Amino acid sequence: MKKTNIAIWQMLIKKELLVIYRNKTMLISTVMIWTLFMAAAICTYLDYQSAHKQRIEANTIFRQQWAHQQRNPHDAAHFGTYLFKSINLLNVFDTGLDDYAGNTYRIEAHVQHEPDAANAEGNDSSMRFGRLTLALILQLLIPLLILFTTATSITIEKEQGTLKMLLAQGLSTSRLIWVKAISSYLFIITVVLPIFLLMIMMLLISPGSDVLLTRLLWMILAFLLYFLFIALLGILISAWSGNSGKALLTALSCWILMSIISPKLLTGIADRSYPPMSRAAFTDLVEQGYRMGLNGHDPYAERGERFVHHILKNYHADSVSELPFNIEGLTFQYHEDYRNMVFNHYLAQVAQQFDKQQNFLTIAGVFNPFLSIKRISMALSGTDYYHHQYFFKQAQTYRNHLIKKLNLQLAMHSKDVKGEYILGPKYFAGLQNFDDQLPPVHKVIQLNQIGLYAIAGWILLLAALIQFIASRSLARHYEPA
Repeated sequence: MKKTNIAIWQMLIKKELLVIYRNKTMLISTVMIWTLFMAAAICTYLDYQSAHKQRIEANTIFRQQWAHQQRNPHDAAHFGTYLFKSINLLNVFDTGLDDYAGNTYRIEAHVQHEPDAANAEGNDSSMRFGRLTLALILQLLIPLLILFTTATSITIEKEQGTLKMLLAQGLSTSRLIWVKAISSYLFIITVVLPIFLLMIMMLLISPGSDVLLTRLLWMILAFLLYFLFIALLGILISAWSGNSGKALLTALSCWILMSIISPKLLTGIADRSYPPMSRAAFTDLVEQGYRMGLNGHDPYAERGERFVHHILKNYHADSVSELPFNIEGLTFQYHEDYRNMVFNHYLAQVAQQFDKQQNFLTIAGVFNPFLSIKRISMALSGTDYYHHQYFFKQAQTYRNHLIKKLNLQLAMHSKDVKGEYILGPKYFAGLQNFDDQLPPVHKVIQLNQIGLYAIAGWILLLAALIQFIASRSLARHYEPA
């Protein structure tokens, strides 16, 4: 009996797939999707090669400038250098915030910079519409194709009168609907499978594939879940609609509301509900906090004098000339540490607002799965807010360590030097290079688990609704008495 049921299911699914493949509209749509994908894949790989080459050239230039200098350690800290966020192929699969968040970090003594030089700076308004990326196709165009495929799958049976015939022959409404759902999903898998395979091949021939492959596999799993959600949504619309025209209009309305209107609306609400302070206000607060102290009553000069007095007391010295080191270097580092403390104090306030925005959008993704898949895609591609902050923290840590090393070098080795203390290329070339790393993938999944659970929850909800309609609504109207 079980083998007979399996054979019936296979026969019905095969029949539905043949109907879909013979549909010229579906064939044309599939060809268009693949054409766009090939164009996006070529552009993506070219963009990656160009950006990777520029990043290597820039790193080489600034590293050479840094390594070949002959300067006093503190002057070298003022001269500074630039750090660049590393780029990989997943970054251009889904560019996310990379076009708007800075990818360059300036190192300079006494000044804490933020990542700058975003790609969108200086570009025209066309940047607002985004670029044709693989993620854009997977997030917008594939779901639209799924909805057009599924939204009319049952209504056509109603309009052609074949639904009553199928029910009269003993085919249950539940089996009919689930055959439609499974067939439509299998069709979509055959459409996106070449896309995913090409993404994997492109990744395998790029540097760092061992680290990125796990991320890509998680991304594919997330998109497959999202496509299943879209397929079930289309089937539900088709089962509920009285005719194909109404079903298509409803499906298109859902796509526009979910993918176009809702994300912009929710992002605007998040920005207005939790507005961060402006960069000008932040810079002014940091400067005032450094000059007058965080409490407003501890000026720069008094702090410096107090620090020197503390050092003299610890070493039982009456003047700085009696100290076994150059007090100037330690004073530089003391003020540097205080500025870092002030910078981090106000940065935490800004970060708190951004974290509230991110939490709001995460909760909003529970009600709009498109927002969830978009955030998951950016996270796994390494182009979301979390990865931007992860790069900034690594760059800031490297910067603080480098400035401290230079100041302590001045303090500990320039005491007995006649004239100006100068370091040559041998010393600067020996300093460690900056090498930013991606956060572990399990941390990324943990931060986006609510989005994955939300999509899975919507799948279960839609499946329950479809089963309810199959057992009640369609059966009441179309099954023979």
